[in-house]
Amino acid sequence: MSSPAAPQIIVSELSVRFGPATAVDNVSFTLSPGRCLALVGESGSGKSVTARSLLGLSGGQVSAKTLEICGRDALELGERDWQGIRGSQVAMILQDALMALDPLRPVGREISDALKEHTSLSRSERTAAVINILERVHMPQAQLRATQRSTELSGGMRQRALIAQALIIDPQVVIADEATTALDSRLTALVLDQLRELKEQGRAVLMISHDLAQVAHLADEIAVMRRGKIVEQGPTAQVLEEPQHDYTRMLLRAVPSGVPRCTPLAAATTPVSANAGPHPTASAAAADDRIPALRAENLCKSFGNHQAVDSVSFDLPRGTTLGIVGESGSGKTTTARLVLGLTAPDSGRVQLMGQDFTPRKESQRRELRRHMGAIYQNPLGSFDPRYTAGQLLADALSQGKSKRAAGYRDEVAQLLGQVELDPALAARNPRELSGGQRQRLAIARALAPKPAVLVLDEPVSALDVSIQATVLDLLDRIQQDTGTSYLFISHDLSVIEHMSDQVAVMSQGRIVEQDATAQIFGDPQHEYTRSLLSAMPRLR
Repeated sequence: MSSPAAPQIIVSELSVRFGPATAVDNVSFTLSPGRCLALVGESGSGKSVTARSLLGLSGGQVSAKTLEICGRDALELGERDWQGIRGSQVAMILQDALMALDPLRPVGREISDALKEHTSLSRSERTAAVINILERVHMPQAQLRATQRSTELSGGMRQRALIAQALIIDPQVVIADEATTALDSRLTALVLDQLRELKEQGRAVLMISHDLAQVAHLADEIAVMRRGKIVEQGPTAQVLEEPQHDYTRMLLRAVPSGVPRCTPLAAATTPVSANAGPHPTASAAAADDRIPALRAENLCKSFGNHQAVDSVSFDLPRGTTLGIVGESGSGKTTTARLVLGLTAPDSGRVQLMGQDFTPRKESQRRELRRHMGAIYQNPLGSFDPRYTAGQLLADALSQGKSKRAAGYRDEVAQLLGQVELDPALAARNPRELSGGQRQRLAIARALAPKPAVLVLDEPVSALDVSIQATVLDLLDRIQQDTGTSYLFISHDLSVIEHMSDQVAVMSQGRIVEQDATAQIFGDPQHEYTRSLLSAMPRLR
């Protein structure tokens, strides 16, 4: 019987400091060939700083009892030594392929850079090696894709290109830092399958993630990080099935997959402020229950030869949530823009509370617009950077007539209380708020005119699982209190399952299946829906 292979990574009592702040505190682990260790935790827990320390890229002051990388003492390495290790022995797959790849260069040249740095191969040999690695990561039409720039590739192709870039020198250790964040279920499954292949080929894989459902399908061992420390570590099944630390249990409770509708995800929920009690929307109160809050009829939109939305129709009953799910490029966001009147349809119409909304001139639908709000994935990008949180809410309360928060002090405080934010935050600039606080502020701004309908386009995809849980719980409570209807768009099937009463599945611009949530997830009828669900990682 052969003895176990020596670990490729040995970390003992690793700490990383940035001035007086400690980002990584006394962390220890080993990583052997053919094994996957997952570092799990929220933003700021120290996961990525730990991983970057294995490449000499932490940017902080590093100390450790032992820091051994592929048999070398990393504490003794200089920059030239690190350059010889990066890419050739330890490689990293990053989260955002569009940012990681140079949009001005063909991806083949991006991938071959490591070959120029670490080998003496000729140009033709490098080109052949690039095509070979692209084929190994299942890139369709690899020879063509090598000549294209990242902006010409789909999200899945870009992620494959990043994986190919990491593997081109055949490294012994691969670090995947949130490599599946913001990918739809089928692309996520593809990346996880390729990471699994690496492990089976004998490479050591370090997975950085906040998604426990994905970790469950790949990792052999989990280390849970919080505030720079590993608070729990052990075999995957043991950590997920019998968690010992309260923080681990909180992370597991926050995963929405399989949790029934309106069941709180957060460990503890804060009651809605007494100053922000139920207030059925004016438009909802006056509406006939038989009239849907929102109706789309045969919406079509093309861009050149591309049919982005094709004959899309649905009803959104009052006080309910319709989830729209599909892969990147399926037409979800274009549908949202058509509904919001931000993009004009080629044909079809939208009705809001029984009244025609689209197509109409903006001046004709201005009065109706206050009955519909929107919440996006990146709230900071939708805020005027000159305004404080209070001014943003005052602007929404006055429908653009005033930015003076002082004149709306009570109403601003009420809105902040409704989304469980301290009224003192009214004086802060949104850039000074955390990601979760910004998203709550975005919800408060959308609620200011008391809309009948909220369109939520990937509202939690950029949030950690625990912050995501509190925001989803908050949206549930607001809907129960106000009767607001939600059009909830997401690529995350577990979020859609937890939040929706009805689900519409989109593919290539069309709704291919639409039904009650339990029916869609329990007995899907369309082959495309079944393929999405089969790729969905689950904990429960």
